[in-house]
Amino acid sequence: MQLIGTRDWDGLTQMLRNLSNMELRRMERVMREEVLPTLENGLFWETLLCAVKFKRAAFISGVTAVSHLVKDDTLDFDVVGVERLYEHLKATNPESLLKICNMMVPELRTEAQVVRMFEAFHVENEVTRISVLLKSEHDLSYYLIFKTLKLIEDRLIARKCCVALMKRQDDRAFNAVCLIKAYFGLDDLPARFSLTIEQYELSHIDRDYDTFCHVLDGKRPKV
Repeated sequence: MQLIGTRDWDGLTQMLRNLSNMELRRMERVMREEVLPTLENGLFWETLLCAVKFKRAAFISGVTAVSHLVKDDTLDFDVVGVERLYEHLKATNPESLLKICNMMVPELRTEAQVVRMFEAFHVENEVTRISVLLKSEHDLSYYLIFKTLKLIEDRLIARKCCVALMKRQDDRAFNAVCLIKAYFGLDDLPARFSLTIEQYELSHIDRDYDTFCHVLDGKRPKV
């Protein structure tokens, strides 16, 4: 769209305002599926900001289009569009800061990306970060949940995480629970597990992401 290419945000806002309800619903999909996935990093965030300012509930899901920046390895949260998006949401609807993180986490592929996302949207509390990560079923989320639990050293929170993961009835989720159970000595979980982790193996499990995923596969860590 020419308005986006020239960064004519007033013009884009006016164009959106002139749409009928039916046209606006179509534009929500077009923005998420056809427009945002074509934009370079800086323009992506500025466009999303403009759309969210116009109608937050309709356009905030456009953040999932960040996947193309992840794929191209061009994702960068250190741009003015991200800072202004954070400031806008904080001032108008703070709950959306967690919503935008919830939608973005499944699209990210590295620990650095997830950490930087949390920093950019000022999600600083470790327990809150865990609550976001628990909404994703990706291996990376399991890895960061485990690392964050080790950081805060809270057995009650660790147990709550295990209970939440067990509800998925999924092999990888159960293996993640085995890791958490072994590290925190949680012997009262209402389930039996096929994966056994010895104490001497615990220090090797999260030495890197690949090793952690190896254990999620149901294999013993290489020591």
